[in-house]
Amino acid sequence: MSCFVLSVGLLLTDKMSSIEVRDIQEGDYDEWVRLFNLYLEFYKASLPEETKKHTFERFINPEIDMWSAVAIHPETGKIIGIANYLKHMYTWNSKDKIYLNDLYVDEEQRLKHVGRSLIEYVFKKADERGDICDVYWCTDMTNHRAQLLYTKVGYNAGKFVYKRPQN
Repeated sequence: MSCFVLSVGLLLTDKMSSIEVRDIQEGDYDEWVRLFNLYLEFYKASLPEETKKHTFERFINPEIDMWSAVAIHPETGKIIGIANYLKHMYTWNSKDKIYLNDLYVDEEQRLKHVGRSLIEYVFKKADERGDICDVYWCTDMTNHRAQLLYTKVGYNAGKFVYKRPQN
């Protein structure tokens, strides 16, 4: 995985006019989990249902700094994309950061500004908070299609991600 980092508010455009993006709501679970499962499948991963339900409950809980945004198809009203993100402290600044943890758009809705609209929504939410210095995210090094979008809304920070080995 490589990381893309963007100082919030730099590259926003007005592409969301036809695509509604909003905070997730309690009634969105079925559509959210459908897209989240497709996202996991793309990365050849799986999670227990309990973990998915717990994650969704975190989005709904106003006491937890972890959110999800959904993109709505303008004609069908169906959820066609998700962006899951969270806030965390940062040792190099007194302001916090936003980590865009998961971004997924229905396959047939790609190249229609849905992913960009979701990312820009996260940027907007970060700007509105006033206590965020950066928004960043990671993607698989082989996910070239996503990188085409990411280089339009951010830049590659030249970082590698390392993980602790599983026992």
